[in-house]
Amino acid sequence: MSTLIRLPEGSVCWPVAALSSAAADVHHAQTRVVRTAGGEPAVGGTTRWERRYADVSAWLEWDWVELGEGTVAQADPLSVRSNVLLLDDRGRPLLSSRRRATLATLVYLLPWQGPVLDELRRAAPQRRAASHPMRLAA
Repeated sequence: MSTLIRLPEGSVCWPVAALSSAAADVHHAQTRVVRTAGGEPAVGGTTRWERRYADVSAWLEWDWVELGEGTVAQADPLSVRSNVLLLDDRGRPLLSSRRRATLATLVYLLPWQGPVLDELRRAAPQRRAASHPMRLAA
């Protein structure tokens, strides 16, 4: 039986022991803002953070929601999408539950709320226009 792990194209391995130092090298790549359907003022979206290497990019992506003006939170802290395979001290992949908890910890270490709030401010004129339709005088 082979002990080799077959990874999807573009996957990156990170030892868990190096995770806190890796967090310093992970940078904001993109944030998307999405208004909910039904005319509700709720706003959410997705943010993506990356750590680039010579030939590949490790990435983390998660959904967020706006709780109030100036306040954003992860929609589900244990639902972080990523191409990162986390390895334990023996070089073995973490179990799925531990991987989710570890990626949630990494997200906690990132200053992600600032870039998300910046993107919300950029989208603010469009959001106000969409939530306050223009009234015409008769």
